[in-house]
Amino acid sequence: MRICVLSSGSVGNATIIETEQTAILIDNGLSLKKLQELIKKSGFNENRIEHILITHEHGDHIKGVGVCTRKWKLNVCATAKTIDEMYRKNIIKPGVEQTTAVEKNVWFDLGDLSIMPFRISHDAVDPVGYMIKQGEKTLVYVTDTGYITGDILKTLGNADAYIMETNHNVEMLQMCNRPWSLKQRILDDCGHLSNEDSAYAMSQLIGEKTKHIYLAHLSQDANLPDLAEMTVRHILKEENVDLSKLNLHMTYAMHPSKVITL
Repeated sequence: MRICVLSSGSVGNATIIETEQTAILIDNGLSLKKLQELIKKSGFNENRIEHILITHEHGDHIKGVGVCTRKWKLNVCATAKTIDEMYRKNIIKPGVEQTTAVEKNVWFDLGDLSIMPFRISHDAVDPVGYMIKQGEKTLVYVTDTGYITGDILKTLGNADAYIMETNHNVEMLQMCNRPWSLKQRILDDCGHLSNEDSAYAMSQLIGEKTKHIYLAHLSQDANLPDLAEMTVRHILKEENVDLSKLNLHMTYAMHPSKVITL
């Protein structure tokens, strides 16, 4: 399983996952031209993509879904409520794009990938993260959530790789030039994970198999890459996590991350 976070953050999100048998996207908040540019730069083949998983209906995750779906005739996988919301927003159209309604905590297969959507806490109609398996290898994708519940932590533990939101530093968020209402939304239980909260969640998720963690969805106004990584490393060390075999990878807005292979 090859993985690359093509773009991450409020300007647009897209992740590509490829095996010998299949290739999928998670979300697309980018223009077709930009998406194609990032896929090519990352060394993937856009013509192999068959499916796109949608986490939720916010624009930075779906505004480019319609055009790439029609270009490559992709199957759009999302919860029924999210599909309906995408219809309402005119991102996709009934009878035009192929859709598959998925259910939280129910596994489904796409080629040689087995996928389970799980509940997250965000101000969207039915937001989900995804656990993705190929054989013995597991990737967990969880961004855009205000917190992670204990039952979810138990379900998602000891994956080989995580794409985890480290959205903001609380002090930087409080001091930045954003409206107070937006700051409250971000800090809310249906908002976004801070560096600290994400790191404490990671400390409970990381197991013997875990080798890679992408730090994702960083705020451009209320975070810094070095600060996010330093905070995560500090807290993981405090929580007695062995960092010697753990690779932390940064993600970027409109620039591909490091490609990893599980």
